[in-house]
Amino acid sequence: MDFLGIINKVVVIFGLPSLLLLCIYIGRKLQILDSLGEAVQGIKKDIDTVRHNLHVVTFFLTKDNKQFNSSELKASSPLRLTEAGNSLIKTLGFDNAFEVNKDQFFKHIDRERPRLKYDVETLAIRSIVALSNEPFMDFLKIYFYNNPNRSLEDLSPTLGIYVRDKYLAEHPEITQ
Repeated sequence: MDFLGIINKVVVIFGLPSLLLLCIYIGRKLQILDSLGEAVQGIKKDIDTVRHNLHVVTFFLTKDNKQFNSSELKASSPLRLTEAGNSLIKTLGFDNAFEVNKDQFFKHIDRERPRLKYDVETLAIRSIVALSNEPFMDFLKIYFYNNPNRSLEDLSPTLGIYVRDKYLAEHPEITQ
Protein backbone atom coordinates (compact mmCIF):
# COMPACT_ATOMS: atom_id res chain seq x y z
CA MET A 1 0.00 0.00 0.00
CA ASP A 2 1.41 3.33 -0.94
CA PHE A 3 1.66 6.41 1.26
CA LEU A 4 -1.32 8.18 -0.34
CA GLY A 5 -3.52 5.13 0.21
CA ILE A 6 -2.66 5.12 3.92
CA ILE A 7 -3.42 8.84 4.22
CA ASN A 8 -6.69 8.31 2.37
CA LYS A 9 -7.71 5.50 4.78
CA VAL A 10 -6.77 7.65 7.83
CA VAL A 11 -8.81 10.56 6.46
CA VAL A 12 -11.77 8.28 5.76
CA ILE A 13 -11.57 6.55 9.15
CA PHE A 14 -11.05 9.67 11.25
CA GLY A 15 -12.13 12.48 8.93
CA LEU A 16 -15.66 11.40 8.10
CA PRO A 17 -16.72 10.80 11.72
CA SER A 18 -15.04 14.05 12.74
CA LEU A 19 -16.79 15.87 9.93
CA LEU A 20 -20.11 14.29 10.94
CA LEU A 21 -19.60 15.26 14.59
CA LEU A 22 -18.64 18.78 13.51
CA CYS A 23 -21.86 19.05 11.46
CA ILE A 24 -23.93 17.84 14.43
CA TYR A 25 -22.18 20.36 16.72
CA ILE A 26 -22.76 23.22 14.28
CA GLY A 27 -26.38 22.13 13.80
CA ARG A 28 -26.99 22.28 17.54
CA LYS A 29 -25.45 25.72 17.74
CA LEU A 30 -27.64 26.90 14.87
CA GLN A 31 -30.68 25.44 16.61
CA ILE A 32 -29.78 27.42 19.73
CA LEU A 33 -29.39 30.56 17.61
CA ASP A 34 -32.82 29.94 16.03
CA SER A 35 -34.34 29.59 19.50
CA LEU A 36 -32.67 32.81 20.60
CA GLY A 37 -33.91 34.53 17.44
CA GLU A 38 -37.48 33.48 18.21
CA ALA A 39 -37.10 34.68 21.81
CA VAL A 40 -35.76 38.05 20.62
CA GLN A 41 -38.72 38.40 18.23
CA GLY A 42 -41.07 37.75 21.15
CA ILE A 43 -39.27 40.36 23.23
CA LYS A 44 -39.49 42.86 20.34
CA LYS A 45 -43.26 42.31 20.14
CA ASP A 46 -43.56 42.81 23.91
CA ILE A 47 -41.51 46.01 23.74
CA ASP A 48 -43.68 47.24 20.88
CA THR A 49 -46.81 46.53 22.94
CA VAL A 50 -45.35 48.40 25.92
CA ARG A 51 -44.39 51.33 23.69
CA HIS A 52 -47.90 51.51 22.23
CA ASN A 53 -49.55 51.23 25.61
CA LEU A 54 -47.23 53.67 27.39
CA HIS A 55 -49.04 56.60 25.78
CA VAL A 56 -52.38 55.10 26.73
CA VAL A 57 -51.38 54.46 30.33
CA THR A 58 -49.89 57.93 30.74
CA PHE A 59 -52.96 59.56 29.22
CA PHE A 60 -55.51 57.62 31.21
CA LEU A 61 -53.69 57.86 34.51
CA THR A 62 -53.51 61.64 34.26
CA LYS A 63 -56.70 62.57 32.41
CA ASP A 64 -60.39 61.92 32.55
CA ASN A 65 -61.04 59.83 29.44
CA LYS A 66 -64.62 61.14 29.14
CA GLN A 67 -63.55 64.72 28.44
CA PHE A 68 -65.03 65.53 25.06
CA ASN A 69 -66.23 68.39 22.95
CA SER A 70 -70.02 68.52 23.30
CA SER A 71 -70.42 70.09 19.87
CA GLU A 72 -68.88 66.96 18.30
CA LEU A 73 -70.41 64.27 20.48
CA LYS A 74 -73.93 63.93 21.80
CA ALA A 75 -74.02 62.62 25.36
CA SER A 76 -76.78 60.12 24.86
CA SER A 77 -76.59 56.45 25.57
CA PRO A 78 -74.23 55.65 23.93
CA LEU A 79 -72.18 58.66 22.84
CA ARG A 80 -72.96 59.58 19.24
CA LEU A 81 -71.18 61.76 16.71
CA THR A 82 -72.98 64.99 15.90
CA GLU A 83 -73.01 66.55 12.45
CA ALA A 84 -70.14 68.79 13.61
CA GLY A 85 -68.19 65.72 14.76
CA ASN A 86 -68.68 63.96 11.42
CA SER A 87 -67.72 67.13 9.59
CA LEU A 88 -64.53 67.52 11.66
CA ILE A 89 -63.54 63.91 10.95
CA LYS A 90 -63.88 64.56 7.22
CA THR A 91 -62.14 67.95 7.40
CA LEU A 92 -59.19 66.45 9.30
CA GLY A 93 -59.01 63.56 6.87
CA PHE A 94 -59.28 61.09 9.71
CA ASP A 95 -61.84 59.04 7.78
CA ASN A 96 -59.26 58.46 5.02
CA ALA A 97 -56.40 57.82 7.47
CA PHE A 98 -58.60 55.34 9.31
CA GLU A 99 -59.60 53.45 6.15
CA VAL A 100 -55.98 53.08 5.06
CA ASN A 101 -54.80 52.04 8.57
CA LYS A 102 -57.94 50.37 9.92
CA ASP A 103 -56.04 47.18 10.73
CA GLN A 104 -53.78 49.02 13.18
CA PHE A 105 -56.74 50.50 15.07
CA PHE A 106 -58.52 47.15 15.10
CA LYS A 107 -55.36 45.30 16.25
CA HIS A 108 -55.13 47.68 19.18
CA ILE A 109 -58.72 46.89 20.13
CA ASP A 110 -58.44 43.15 19.42
CA ARG A 111 -55.36 42.84 21.65
CA GLU A 112 -57.60 43.34 24.69
CA ARG A 113 -60.32 40.93 23.48
CA PRO A 114 -63.30 43.22 24.14
CA ARG A 115 -66.52 41.48 25.17
CA LEU A 116 -68.80 44.48 25.57
CA LYS A 117 -69.56 47.60 23.53
CA TYR A 118 -68.26 49.69 26.44
CA ASP A 119 -64.92 47.85 26.20
CA VAL A 120 -64.78 48.61 22.48
CA GLU A 121 -65.55 52.28 23.10
CA THR A 122 -62.83 52.65 25.72
CA LEU A 123 -60.29 50.78 23.60
CA ALA A 124 -61.19 52.76 20.47
CA ILE A 125 -60.54 56.04 22.29
CA ARG A 126 -57.28 54.62 23.66
CA SER A 127 -56.28 53.56 20.14
CA ILE A 128 -56.26 57.21 19.08
CA VAL A 129 -53.81 58.07 21.85
CA ALA A 130 -51.72 54.93 21.36
CA LEU A 131 -51.35 55.48 17.62
CA SER A 132 -51.01 59.26 17.76
CA ASN A 133 -47.24 59.10 17.19
CA GLU A 134 -47.52 56.96 14.08
CA PRO A 135 -46.59 58.77 10.84
CA PHE A 136 -50.10 58.32 9.41
CA MET A 137 -51.41 60.42 12.32
CA ASP A 138 -49.07 63.38 11.73
CA PHE A 139 -52.01 65.40 10.41
CA LEU A 140 -53.27 65.58 14.03
CA LYS A 141 -50.06 67.26 15.18
CA ILE A 142 -50.40 69.80 12.40
CA TYR A 143 -54.03 70.38 13.42
CA PHE A 144 -53.10 70.83 17.10
CA TYR A 145 -50.30 73.22 16.19
CA ASN A 146 -52.68 75.35 14.14
CA ASN A 147 -55.54 75.03 16.68
CA PRO A 148 -53.95 75.48 20.12
CA ASN A 149 -57.38 75.41 21.78
CA ARG A 150 -57.66 71.72 20.79
CA SER A 151 -55.74 68.78 22.22
CA LEU A 152 -55.45 65.04 21.95
CA GLU A 153 -57.39 64.78 25.20
CA ASP A 154 -60.52 66.46 23.86
CA LEU A 155 -60.28 65.17 20.29
CA SER A 156 -59.54 61.49 20.99
CA PRO A 157 -63.11 60.77 22.20
CA THR A 158 -64.56 62.15 18.95
CA LEU A 159 -62.18 60.13 16.79
CA GLY A 160 -62.51 57.13 19.09
CA ILE A 161 -66.30 57.06 18.74
CA TYR A 162 -65.81 57.00 14.97
CA VAL A 163 -63.43 54.02 15.36
CA ARG A 164 -65.86 52.35 17.81
CA ASP A 165 -68.72 52.56 15.33
CA LYS A 166 -66.58 51.12 12.52
CA TYR A 167 -65.34 48.30 14.75
CA LEU A 168 -68.80 47.38 15.99
CA ALA A 169 -70.12 47.40 12.42
CA GLU A 170 -67.58 44.66 11.62
CA HIS A 171 -68.14 42.76 14.86
CA PRO A 172 -71.87 42.07 15.18
CA GLU A 173 -71.12 39.35 17.74
CA ILE A 174 -70.57 42.12 20.34
CA THR A 175 -74.16 42.83 21.31
CA GLN A 176 -74.10 44.37 24.76
